[in-house]
Amino acid sequence: MPAVKRKAPPTLGAKLQRRVRPRFEAEPDSDVEGSSDEAPSEEEGGGFHTGSDTEEEEDGEIEEGSEPGSDDDSDAPSEHGGAGIDASQLSFGALARAQASLGALKKKKKKKGGDEDASDDEEKEEPNWKTEIEKGMKAKVEKHHRTNKHAPIEMTSRKPVSRRRDFLANEPVKPKSRDPRFAPPGIGGSSGKGVVDEIKARKAYSFLDDYQEDEMKQLRMAIKKTKDPNEKEELQRALLSMESKKKARARKDKERELLSEHKKKEKELIKQGKTPFYLKKSEQKKQLLVEQFASMKKSQVDKAIERKRKKIAGKEKKALPLARRTAEDR
Repeated sequence: MPAVKRKAPPTLGAKLQRRVRPRFEAEPDSDVEGSSDEAPSEEEGGGFHTGSDTEEEEDGEIEEGSEPGSDDDSDAPSEHGGAGIDASQLSFGALARAQASLGALKKKKKKKGGDEDASDDEEKEEPNWKTEIEKGMKAKVEKHHRTNKHAPIEMTSRKPVSRRRDFLANEPVKPKSRDPRFAPPGIGGSSGKGVVDEIKARKAYSFLDDYQEDEMKQLRMAIKKTKDPNEKEELQRALLSMESKKKARARKDKERELLSEHKKKEKELIKQGKTPFYLKKSEQKKQLLVEQFASMKKSQVDKAIERKRKKIAGKEKKALPLARRTAEDR
């Protein structure tokens, strides 16, 4: 084999005067990045220098010095595969970059873990929120309590009155037709004007007179059959009350007929151009008495006049002052 020529070893002065380039060391995270960083450094070193003698010597020295570096690179995968990396051989820049990359990874993991925990907490808290909302709705729907069942409901003053007014939505409720016999006094019946329209009600319920006549007949039969005096008195009182109500209704019917006839006559006279004449209550009573006596017999008229005289005399006696006691009375 031919003998290989080797250069003479450089002296100490040449070693001190040579230019030194920094060597890029591989990061501990990935071996591929380290090899890619070292490759361009070597290529740049080969392409950067010129063909001078001194530079060739330096290249030779660098190649000799790179041999242990290649050994280190070859040992790197074995170190990764086996024992851990020796931190004393790494530079401070590599350590700082490794620490920064580890810190970024930890932050990402924390964010992911926090999002998952938050989603789990929200899923757990959803039923709690629902229950709280339902409780709030129930509290609003609860009715106002009263101290006593007979006391009026007290509205809270904390809740403000709404400014919205739905005038079109709140339409007036029309009064329903009802039986005026069972309506309280002062409340309108079918007319709904606040006063019972007696004329219309009398015409609408005129069939009740026949029912009352039948009831009066049944009472008279019951009075004849009963032997108990207490029960007979009660039946007689019921019969008298029904007869008096019947007479009152007949009297009111006559008053209405009288007024209606007078209005008809006055309307005809007004059409002829004459001034209207309105009957007073006193005139109405006089005309009613005249018609009443005209339909009665002479004996009935005398009895009616005598009753009227006694009634008036009793009122006058009540109006007089009490008689004083004199010496003769003593």
